[in-house]
Amino acid sequence: MLKRILDTSGIDISDPEIASELRVDLRRMDHLEHVDMPDGCDVYRVKVLPSTQTYRLGLHRFRFEIQYGNLIGDEFEQKGETSFYQTETLPMI
Repeated sequence: MLKRILDTSGIDISDPEIASELRVDLRRMDHLEHVDMPDGCDVYRVKVLPSTQTYRLGLHRFRFEIQYGNLIGDEFEQKGETSFYQTETLPMI
């Protein structure tokens, strides 16, 4: 099973609305097919940033930078290129 490492330092995770909407997006991310993942990866690192696309006030959307790789001890070793997703491009559940 592919493990996720999450970096939320780019958003205000202490805001309950932002945290709630991020949880929804992370559940959707669990359904990604990871077509950009190089062979042999066992982990992916997700950096969460605010999206530049917002359709209405109070609706929080995110941009995700995904890097695939392997954990060697506690160190992440990247393989391949970085993939980018936004809330709008995640699978619907």
